[in-house]
Amino acid sequence: MSTIKQFFLLLLTLFLSNQSQAADNRVHLEPIYGMETSLVRYPAPSRYLTRGTYGLRALYGGEFLAGEFEYSEADSRNDYPGSSQKVYDRSQRVSLGLRSTIPLSTFFSFYARGGGRASQGKSEVTTLGNTQTINNPLRIDPYAGAGLHLSFSNSIGLNAGATLIRNAVNQFDVQYILGLNAHIGSF
Repeated sequence: MSTIKQFFLLLLTLFLSNQSQAADNRVHLEPIYGMETSLVRYPAPSRYLTRGTYGLRALYGGEFLAGEFEYSEADSRNDYPGSSQKVYDRSQRVSLGLRSTIPLSTFFSFYARGGGRASQGKSEVTTLGNTQTINNPLRIDPYAGAGLHLSFSNSIGLNAGATLIRNAVNQFDVQYILGLNAHIGSF
């Protein structure tokens, strides 16, 4: 099991085992899908690519302040015919932070989020039929974002947001997410 998956399981266990009995605390689950612009190191020189990302976000807490836990993955494959190279990148990420929601109407709200993201992955670079696997080290980076939430009922809603994540070269990757959330009760 990879380090990021072990970290994910540890954080999820701690998150779910440390729940208070307050009546206004809720658990929301959001399967997420989106697009991101992120820095890819291989082949040199590093460049920004747009690729798909998917995962699951869990929120626990009240409307104005909630803990946020997210696991996501991103994959991309790019061919570079000029250098006879194919590059496959896969990133796995765990984010832990806080989220605050401000209701604008009964069915519409704005949210802001921030925290830290741990990520690792690998790149497979194939040149003239020879494949080299490069493991990207574990990185921890801050993130901040905002979005809009549209409620269809008390238990189902749709989220759309953008998140900025500081990357290895001290610039920002951008992640655009669309998520469907479901309220699964109070604990």
